[in-house]
Amino acid sequence: MMIKNFGKHIVLGVSCFFLSIQPAFAVGSTAIANHHEMKLRLNEQVVTVNGQNQTLAAPPTLMNNVTMVPLRFVAESLGTAVKWDELTRTITLSTAKTAITLTIDSKDARINGVSTALEQPATIINNTTMVPLRFISENMDQKVSFDSATLAITITSKAIQPVAVQTKRDKPTVDNLSIALPSAESNYDKIRDIISDSNSNVYMIDVNEKDYNYRYGILSYNQKEGDGRNIQKTTFIDGKFNIQYKDSRGNLQRVPSNNITPKKLFYNSLNSKLYLIAQASETYVEEATVIYEVLPEVKMVTYNLDSSMNEENNFQSPSETKVIGRLPDKQGNYVSVNMDDNIYVLDKENKKISKINLDGTVSEVAKLHLGQITGAATRNGYFYISDAKKIYRVDVSGNLEEYVNIDNLTYNKGLFDPKTQTYEPPAVNYKIENGESIAYQVEGPSALNIGGNPLFTIDNAGNIIIYDSLNRILRRINVF
Repeated sequence: MMIKNFGKHIVLGVSCFFLSIQPAFAVGSTAIANHHEMKLRLNEQVVTVNGQNQTLAAPPTLMNNVTMVPLRFVAESLGTAVKWDELTRTITLSTAKTAITLTIDSKDARINGVSTALEQPATIINNTTMVPLRFISENMDQKVSFDSATLAITITSKAIQPVAVQTKRDKPTVDNLSIALPSAESNYDKIRDIISDSNSNVYMIDVNEKDYNYRYGILSYNQKEGDGRNIQKTTFIDGKFNIQYKDSRGNLQRVPSNNITPKKLFYNSLNSKLYLIAQASETYVEEATVIYEVLPEVKMVTYNLDSSMNEENNFQSPSETKVIGRLPDKQGNYVSVNMDDNIYVLDKENKKISKINLDGTVSEVAKLHLGQITGAATRNGYFYISDAKKIYRVDVSGNLEEYVNIDNLTYNKGLFDPKTQTYEPPAVNYKIENGESIAYQVEGPSALNIGGNPLFTIDNAGNIIIYDSLNRILRRINVF
């Protein structure tokens, strides 16, 4: 699918495999309390909710590769309130924090008032209202899995993690998480981008200009059990990334993976998916900006033929089909953050925070009184920005607090092993002095420098994961 008006905004319209459940629509149904797990199978009417069998009025059915199920079952199983508007044929399912509005036979839907597009609309079959299960379940904070071999669908409630009281360290420490990335022997390798997810994983775009066939890949490192000596590529930018799309004249164009250039990563914590913004460019083919889903599977999500997108932009979205970024100034250098269903952008060049309004206009919120901003990242509704000596946390109103002072760091020696929580001793070399062999320890990597254009991300614990380009290693600043 193609996004229109790309110069004004970017919309991530995700082609998901939506699932759905049962017929017969009813108002005022009683919710099943404390839902934890329900299991369904395509074309079978018997389902299991928390170990108890129930019979659906109609079996889960595929429509346009979207699993449709009865609305009553969805509402009861997920504990949502339901409102029906007979005049507009509109259904609203709501909880304390989420409201989903569907209109019968319309692909237009709304999540908390934000417009989004469905692949398959709600519909009525034999007097039973059928709705897309995955779309509703995932937007109601449920986890959905599908087994293509058995046609089984499992929906589980996401566990609510207790909020731990965190105390910042008086003197943050630095761990060395890797040896040189990805190879200490090549001068052609470099890291283009870095981002973390909600499960202690760190992802990086790796560039090897020397290898034409496998020039790009995505590295991953797990902070709980990763091996810093052997950081592997989660995927190469290979044949899986081959794409085809229609140009502005409607002609079908094909671009192979070796003409795909990855630009930025972004992670959606609501659906636990990793996305990649890339540029597709080949001789005699109209250039396109492409968004891929990378994890859990590689597939093209959408594309646009406006190639003026600033590759430095960092996009995040609270839902797959919501506006994820806008470009008030195509030449600007932005990062974006979502807060209370609003999008805010930080212009790193002009040092100002602006709010993106639903009508596409931009309202300046705050001006930051800092020198040069060397790098920026976002996490949980905050901007994190660096200058030559410090990293700051900034809220969307422009309130700035010092997060880390680089001159106040303590450096742990040796490679950190997350499995044992220990540090591998620094290497030992030998030299000859006065005819004798003398052992000495090799000095560790030099201190961090954030005066250039540092690549860093904030992990789910609030610590800073940074790619140290000088020493070509992955490091962590332990803030907490």
